[in-house]
Amino acid sequence: MAFRSLAISVGFLVIIGGCGEGTGDPRNNGGSSGSGGTAGSAGSAGSGGTTGTGGCTGLLGCGGSGGSAGSAGSAGSGGTAGSGGTAGSGGTAGSGGTAGSGGTAGSSGTGGTGGGAACVTSGLCFSCPDECESSGDCAVGETCAPSGCTTFGGDPIQQCFPVPGGKCTTSDDCPAEYSCEPDGFGFNKCIKQTPGCNTSRDCVLGFSCEGVPGACVDRRVQCESYEDCPKSHVCKTFPNAAYCVRVNQDCQTEDDCSDVGAPTCADIDGDGRTECAGSTNPNQSPPPPCVNGVCGGSTPVCEVGDISSLAECGQYGLCEVNGDCAAGFVCAPLWPDGRKECVPVGGSCSQISDCPEQQVCASPRLGGPPSCQSGSAP
Repeated sequence: MAFRSLAISVGFLVIIGGCGEGTGDPRNNGGSSGSGGTAGSAGSAGSGGTTGTGGCTGLLGCGGSGGSAGSAGSAGSGGTAGSGGTAGSGGTAGSGGTAGSGGTAGSSGTGGTGGGAACVTSGLCFSCPDECESSGDCAVGETCAPSGCTTFGGDPIQQCFPVPGGKCTTSDDCPAEYSCEPDGFGFNKCIKQTPGCNTSRDCVLGFSCEGVPGACVDRRVQCESYEDCPKSHVCKTFPNAAYCVRVNQDCQTEDDCSDVGAPTCADIDGDGRTECAGSTNPNQSPPPPCVNGVCGGSTPVCEVGDISSLAECGQYGLCEVNGDCAAGFVCAPLWPDGRKECVPVGGSCSQISDCPEQQVCASPRLGGPPSCQSGSAP
């Protein structure tokens, strides 16, 4: 402050008394400039975030955890003040050094991905699966089929599912085109060795063998409870999905019915073929199957209950001819496996192929003529 006052005073005197005088006059020589302050030191860099953990693999991939955020860098120290100029007209004070900038914070780690690439999920596919292109990408006892998830562009994503098929000991137990192979779960199954399907048992659970030549079509109907499912179906929950399953499917033994939760394998409608059947008393050992022969009157056929292990005499169930059904009902060929079902006269569909994928032609849960049923799907 003293240097500044002295500089101002001398400058004032020069203006008053030195007008027109040469620059060589020693009274007009200013002091030297003050030295600049030193630059502030840069702050230290922040530490990087840790890397996120990867998602787990398998049918139900879990999301990886995100990495932790990096720590912020420390602030730089301020520069030292410049020294003042020498006396004379007074040099200006040196400017202080600028403060060093603080270090940038480390970026957080990248979160891990789920079991598969990012996708659009649904009630048929709760989380993104590991994708397969063909059954050759799957383990022994598995096959590649649509998962129910799609890419963001709407393309279906396939995943590996357990191979369907009847239990066997050797290939002699299997029909032509099939061989007895391990299913990956400690059992052997009759696995089809040729393309396409002959019956719905050649397809993943919830898919139906349709057309000529046969092709597996996705008939999984989304559900949150049995109330979302049509007649003859129950809601089954799996690790990565929940959908309606038709109970009365082909079987050779009770083991073939474990996927649908039915306790028995019996010829319900007397056509010489056996199908998975519920019981009128599932707590009895062994549980007696419900067959049409024990029913009659206004409830002439076995009707699937709210759970797959239960069946009781009712009006909706398997049949061979119209005469097997109650008044006002017809015996309709809804299913591609040749089985028919008693349903009320009328309706907006007459067979499963009348409906788009992920729907079935069936009577609603509360009853009525058949129509395309989509369950809890939006």
